Amino acid sequence: MREAQVEDFIEHHRDELFSELREEIADEEITDIEWDGYNLWITHLKRGSYVSKKKLSHAFVDNLSIRLANIMLVSFNRANPVLEANTENLRISIWHEARCGRKSVAIRKIPTYIRFNHETLLESGYAPETLINLLENCIRAHMNCVIGGQPHAGKTELLKYMSTYISADEKVGVYEDNQEIHYRMINPGKKCVEFFVDDRFSYSQVIRAGLRHNVDWMLLSESRGAEVLDLLNSLSTGACCMTTMHLDSVRGIPDRMYNMLGESNVTDRFINSIYKYIDVGVLVTCDKSERRKIQEVAFFNRVDRENICTVIYENSEFTMQEIPEDIIKRFCSYGIDNPYA
Repeated sequence: MREAQVEDFIEHHRDELFSELREEIADEEITDIEWDGYNLWITHLKRGSYVSKKKLSHAFVDNLSIRLANIMLVSFNRANPVLEANTENLRISIWHEARCGRKSVAIRKIPTYIRFNHETLLESGYAPETLINLLENCIRAHMNCVIGGQPHAGKTELLKYMSTYISADEKVGVYEDNQEIHYRMINPGKKCVEFFVDDRFSYSQVIRAGLRHNVDWMLLSESRGAEVLDLLNSLSTGACCMTTMHLDSVRGIPDRMYNMLGESNVTDRFINSIYKYIDVGVLVTCDKSERRKIQEVAFFNRVDRENICTVIYENSEFTMQEIPEDIIKRFCSYGIDNPYA
């Protein structure tokens, strides 16, 4: 069965397939549903992560895994212990009991809308308005942005929000192996083409092909491998990008991207390119109560053969550092005299 058919089948049989999880699947405040074989763990936007009183039956978990494997025409057994399925708004992963004692299920819900707007960001304490304005203006000024953080921190949600500030007449290429950004749905009427990545067509191939497709903006749901080299090469042509990656600090972006290359002959020239073509880094965090906020913001630039990282926001407050002069000039070239307004 083709991927589109699998997705269609799951969507049309959702109540039946997820009979013991109907309430959790329907609740838009729930982001993750995890069954470890003993307890049902729920991640809720307002309540954080907690153990539900509900217990899933072995029959339900077995039936879910068997039916998914059958409709996907794949084996799920001791020799093939991982089963994965995706729909437009669900990402499902099941581990066989041969690898973890009892079947383990993880369901990540991928909203096809943006969970917040400018006003709700302020109300939730996500960041001060001057910082939110700054990030919005970074996109208006066509700056290349890396959004970092740990899993569940809300990296893709921030990328989705910032994507709404891309001009409607600029062509956006969305590169994903699992659909999460939903650019076309959250930006109806805007110019967009969505590229799907798999084992037969890699991120590197898609990035190179996107340039021949006249893409102005590249949105990568996550940078995690050697494709970062193709990404930087693409930025050297004048294309813009936003991407996410796992990070602990914005200062670590260059090293993180360098480490993604793995075994490579690329030298310091690659690090220099990061400072030259990546403009802004953002670190988002999430506490145990699922309260998300911007922790750090930095600008990267290369001046007189020197690589500079200017951290203007750290520990959720502004530092004494000023926005670099060449970044200010970029803002001004797009008619943005005060990037904080």
